[in-house]
Amino acid sequence: MRKTAVTYTLSRCVKCLKCVKACPTSALTMENNRVHVSQDRCINCAKCIQACHSRGLIAQGSTLDDIDSYDYTVAMVPSALISICSTMEEAEELFYAIKQLGFDEVVDLSPLEGQLMHETRHISSEMKEGGGIASFCPVINRLIETTYPMLIDHLIPLNYASEIMAKQIRKRENGDKIGIFLCCECEAKLTLAKYPYGGSRFETDHALALVDIFPRIRQNMKQGRMPVTFSREGLQSCNPAVMLQRKEYLIADGYDKISSILNMEEFGLLDSFKLLYLYPCFNGCIGGHLLWGNSYLSKNNIDELTGHKRIPPTDLPIEELYGNVISEQKDNRSFKEKMQFFRQVNDMLEKLPGYDCSACGMQTCRIMAEEIVKGSKKISDCRVLNAVTGGHNDSKGTD
Repeated sequence: MRKTAVTYTLSRCVKCLKCVKACPTSALTMENNRVHVSQDRCINCAKCIQACHSRGLIAQGSTLDDIDSYDYTVAMVPSALISICSTMEEAEELFYAIKQLGFDEVVDLSPLEGQLMHETRHISSEMKEGGGIASFCPVINRLIETTYPMLIDHLIPLNYASEIMAKQIRKRENGDKIGIFLCCECEAKLTLAKYPYGGSRFETDHALALVDIFPRIRQNMKQGRMPVTFSREGLQSCNPAVMLQRKEYLIADGYDKISSILNMEEFGLLDSFKLLYLYPCFNGCIGGHLLWGNSYLSKNNIDELTGHKRIPPTDLPIEELYGNVISEQKDNRSFKEKMQFFRQVNDMLEKLPGYDCSACGMQTCRIMAEEIVKGSKKISDCRVLNAVTGGHNDSKGTD
């Protein structure tokens, strides 16, 4: 079963419905004075969390206490976190500080992220029709799965860097009591682990929200250094402003922009591009909501971090990089059943006011119409119609 990283905290909610209005996939509804998050609709983009000023919605990862459950622990550090460092000395202090949290080993993901970027370009160049879509962001994958299923075949079938690295670590250590922890720069990546959101199919054990462990990291800074060398290609992969630019590549960041691009791609209007790099976070992964620092300043750090010494991307066999990054669930309804449902929803929509006011707790009148047809809502739940009819409209839906 899918899990969402978004958690509702009833005690902090002020019932303003900002989160319901902000959700781009209509995953949030309010019923009985509490917000409900649809596991099927939610893509973990965190727009609802950012819209909520009272912390009525949050996303939290595992805690450092989980380190004690394992004999040997490894922390994986993504390029987005490395890129906040303005000097090599600061980067070495960062890796030392993370190790001092209690980890036995700290692993840099930039060489693997660099290889994945290289492979996406190679695979997309061999695609016969349409453009390939880089699939390293869980939000992009979930959005395509839920809203643009016609584009699933356009996803380049390479796994997440954290999963590939976790498999390599497990092969190397060959033990059951190894704990692998991913430091996460955004809410979506909190779901790429067994805990805390029940991702049993993942090799990574725990996901840590960087903002949660930042105070401990800051305490350990300037206490020592751990020698590190980074892959330039890997660091570039998290920052659309410095990525390799070619006329056949379309690189875009920001949710509204990528939604527009996916709309056009679905209708074949972008076939002149061989590869789409899409980042829902503004400024790419360095703009992740769980990172600290200034993402604009991070754009200037890659040259400093790789100017004097760098390492090449990894050279793992291509079969080690493949993986299924979607959890597609089949709709078993026949075409006739789907069309019947569609007609019923349209008929019910004609009876609703069409204001999309969210007073009923649904984001739009269309979502309300769908719920009425499913039988979970009644047309009398529409507050606007109730105000007009004096509450006498108690129709339960359609035949």
